[in-house]
Amino acid sequence: MALRLSSTLGRRVDAFVPLTPGVVRMYVCGITPYDVTHLGHAFSYVQFDALRRLLEWQGLEVRYVQNLTDIDDDMIMVSRREGRPIPEIAAENDAVFREDLDRLNVLRPTAYPRASEHIPRIIQMIDAIMARGCAYAVDGDVFFEVASFPAYGELNGVSREELAKRENPESKREHKKRGPLDFLLWQRTEPGEPSWDSPWGPGRPGWSIECSAMSTEILGDQIDIHGGGRDLTYPHHENEIAQSECATGARPFCRWWLHNGMVQLDGVKMSKSLGNLVLVRDLLREAEPDHLRLYLLSTHYRADADYRSGALRALGERYGRLKAAAATAPGPGTGPGAERLERAFLAAVEEDFDAPAALDVLDAAAARVLAGTGEPGEAAKLRELLAVLGFAFAGAAGPATGHLAPTSRRE
Repeated sequence: MALRLSSTLGRRVDAFVPLTPGVVRMYVCGITPYDVTHLGHAFSYVQFDALRRLLEWQGLEVRYVQNLTDIDDDMIMVSRREGRPIPEIAAENDAVFREDLDRLNVLRPTAYPRASEHIPRIIQMIDAIMARGCAYAVDGDVFFEVASFPAYGELNGVSREELAKRENPESKREHKKRGPLDFLLWQRTEPGEPSWDSPWGPGRPGWSIECSAMSTEILGDQIDIHGGGRDLTYPHHENEIAQSECATGARPFCRWWLHNGMVQLDGVKMSKSLGNLVLVRDLLREAEPDHLRLYLLSTHYRADADYRSGALRALGERYGRLKAAAATAPGPGTGPGAERLERAFLAAVEEDFDAPAALDVLDAAAARVLAGTGEPGEAAKLRELLAVLGFAFAGAAGPATGHLAPTSRRE
């Protein structure tokens, strides 16, 4: 058996083979720390953490990068509203975010770059894009010219005309653009905004260029997996592809685009703008972290999760069964029963990382173990496989084992 993953680009499911044998380059879009951690954040990062753990359990070295967008319109807006500097707000909310993910046993990234630390790389990339004729400067702003990149739209699987009809949070400086889909790589700053010197005048980065700069700086020109929420496919990830491939000349920029579903609250999309957020720390007051992790992994990563009152309680019996069975695991997880359990687990989890199906397999094994009908070695194998999915009660490595490495380029 081999891991197969579904990529948003091309709508294909293929056997996962990393670009470099034995090494996986994985980039997952991080937060903009202008608010605290909600359930949507946790859904994404627990899912990608479990995938990372599976890859590492299978013997691969995973270079996992997750960024922090500490300079953008939202950070500036909150800074003005609260009368506090951006670094203070970013540090405060990032600390909450890290603590919440630590409690959910999410491994730390191997690199955790901040956008503000990569301004020289951003400017270097924009220079390269302009040199290849894919961008133009107008009055201190620099725009990517979408007409220069024929593949624009492939990630979303629609025409440019269709994309132009969609809501675009990056629609700014419309009167300066040559085309309706053109987007900012560099923007002239307004009075009081954070600003850096550049060949085009004082300014700050556009939203999407930040991720391209951090990804290529740390992981190289091409990566294996890019993760993030489905709401980022346009414009953010479509822009990332265009600017990264134009700047480096390497195609594809990413082999597998994995987009997690959205979290709803009683059937309505959870979002800051609607004010219907469920905060992770509030849920952790009523349930153990592993219980919440079980809830999050009980929905396929590509599906939408609909959180409703009592959702955690509904999983209480399963959670108790898995935890109790894992505690009865003496000796090594070897023997025919253990091998059969591992094969069944892999058959589920390796088909586009189907964690819910894998949990069904493990839950059935837990029931056998507790009923005394499990085969020798099955309980220990059950414990091992629960650890693969990141459950602390099964002995999964904790967050401190994911080391925050320097953010220098890695070939």
